[in-house]
Amino acid sequence: MKKDWLEPINSYVKIELRGDDLESFINECLAQGIAIWNIERTGEGSVSACLYTKNMNEVRPLMKQTRCKFRVIEKNGLPFWAARMWKRNGLLLGLAGFFVVLFLLSNMVWNINVTGANPKTEYQLLKAAKDMGIKKGKFIFLLPNVRQLQQRLTNAMDNVTWIGVSLNGTTYNFQVVEKEIPKRKETSSPKHLVAKKDAVIYDMFVEKGQPVVSPHQFVYKGSLLVSGYIGKEGKTKLVPAKGIVWGETWYTTSVTVPLKTNFQTFTGNMVTQHKINLFGLNIPIWGWNDGEYKTQVVSKNETPLKFWKWSLPVSYIKKEIRETDGVKRVYTRSQAIQAGKAMAKKEVRKLLSHDAKIKGEKVLRQSVSNGKVNLSMHYQVIENIASEQPILIQQGD
Repeated sequence: MKKDWLEPINSYVKIELRGDDLESFINECLAQGIAIWNIERTGEGSVSACLYTKNMNEVRPLMKQTRCKFRVIEKNGLPFWAARMWKRNGLLLGLAGFFVVLFLLSNMVWNINVTGANPKTEYQLLKAAKDMGIKKGKFIFLLPNVRQLQQRLTNAMDNVTWIGVSLNGTTYNFQVVEKEIPKRKETSSPKHLVAKKDAVIYDMFVEKGQPVVSPHQFVYKGSLLVSGYIGKEGKTKLVPAKGIVWGETWYTTSVTVPLKTNFQTFTGNMVTQHKINLFGLNIPIWGWNDGEYKTQVVSKNETPLKFWKWSLPVSYIKKEIRETDGVKRVYTRSQAIQAGKAMAKKEVRKLLSHDAKIKGEKVLRQSVSNGKVNLSMHYQVIENIASEQPILIQQGD
């Protein structure tokens, strides 16, 4: 009989048969559909053959019937191989443990490199990254992806213009572009101080130069405030004028506040799912609940897994499902006006220097149309209006 194609998987034995009626035994096996193959004569009254172990119980009565005896020569097939390997379980467990450890080490953070940052900024960046879980020994597939990490770090640091994040193997690389704040150079060349906008002089403090205006005086943009010429007529000399001139300036801004606003907030209910993507098939490993919220926001982070330096066709997926709740905010007219005033002041603050002060505010116009409050605000601001203007010296002066 031909060998079964499942022979390598099914367990089978090679036996030696002895007896006076071996042909009858073989014919009975064939008649009852019992697989027997590789029949070879080994001597006078003996043959060797292969049988599946699952058929041995059926074969024993036939051996008694034909007065044959057997002994097992070889044991083959996957079950016997597994049994032999299990006897060497120490070796197997050690080998499996080695591959597991190598796999885990291939998916851990081992190095963090920062380029383009001074020591202070580098320390701040590493501290912010550590707060987000980026540190040596962490599993990469449990961390935010590169895009999320780049956005969070850029928002967290005010002294940088841009942060580039890349992941090469087990190393995170951070490339930093710092904000360049030009240092004010102290120049000794002669200069005036002039007004950089229309204003009413509020107060002034002059270190060098000759004041030419006084408090409560109105000045136009470009008007001379402090002259670089000092001394009496005929005995003047040029100096770099220096000082602070506080002026009352004016700002106008307009805002619109809806009386009714619909927006979403998180309720705090959340479901987290962990999956393994194997050849495009998502296999859940933890978190089988889909949440089934009426309104929800879904975020998914997928991290490819690696073995040593090779990328595997396997990735880890972390999926978060957050419940949201629709909230409707309703303002009365007075509430909308107060909210509009706060918004307008915030917008004006963005235009002012840190030492400027808002002296007063006034509502110029207010109206309600199409369910919105339209507000126009006027602000009185005290700020430094002095700006340097070089004095051009002609040859011969």
